[in-house]
Amino acid sequence: MKLVPDPDAGLVEACRHPDHDGFEEAFEQLFLRYRDRVYAIAYRITCNSVDAMDVVQEAFSLVFRKIDSFRAGALFSTWLFRLVVNCSIDHRRRQRSRGWQTKEGIDVAAETATDPRATPAAAAEAREFGGHIQEAIGLLSPKLRVILALRYLEEMSYEELAATMELSLGTVKSRLARAHLALERVVRERFPHLENVKQAGKAYGDGA
Repeated sequence: MKLVPDPDAGLVEACRHPDHDGFEEAFEQLFLRYRDRVYAIAYRITCNSVDAMDVVQEAFSLVFRKIDSFRAGALFSTWLFRLVVNCSIDHRRRQRSRGWQTKEGIDVAAETATDPRATPAAAAEAREFGGHIQEAIGLLSPKLRVILALRYLEEMSYEELAATMELSLGTVKSRLARAHLALERVVRERFPHLENVKQAGKAYGDGA
């Protein structure tokens, strides 16, 4: 398998040497390059902007401390996103263990709701449906929630998911299938008044 050149290789190498003059600039460039994507992933999992900012800080702190463990030949972005996912899940678990409730914030209907071509009724319906899906996703296990968020909200490919979550392609596809079924089941049980429960699966489906 041909390795893809890592566009961050030079910056990563500079960050391996904190005693060198170019360290601070290299680390800042990596931070600026990925902070928005890191925040987006953290927000998809924690569903809270304050928690997501905490995860961003924690993730880049881990990058600073663990950069030497990053293996040359892999993509830095994949390694970073794996750190973010793990930090986000751990942060969410810590919050729940303390009895703190997180307000769900994934808006699966945002595009429809803000589409200028949509009628007011269609936009309101999309917001309502999106709210139901948000609540349903929040009830899924962390494993299923993460894979849905990364696949459909961060638009990761199967290969990117496999690398980020350290899973085989077969496991990625199997877990996505489980997530679709679990989401549909939760929506059916919690929101039986919805006219078409299968719409939940389509909102997070591959169309296959």
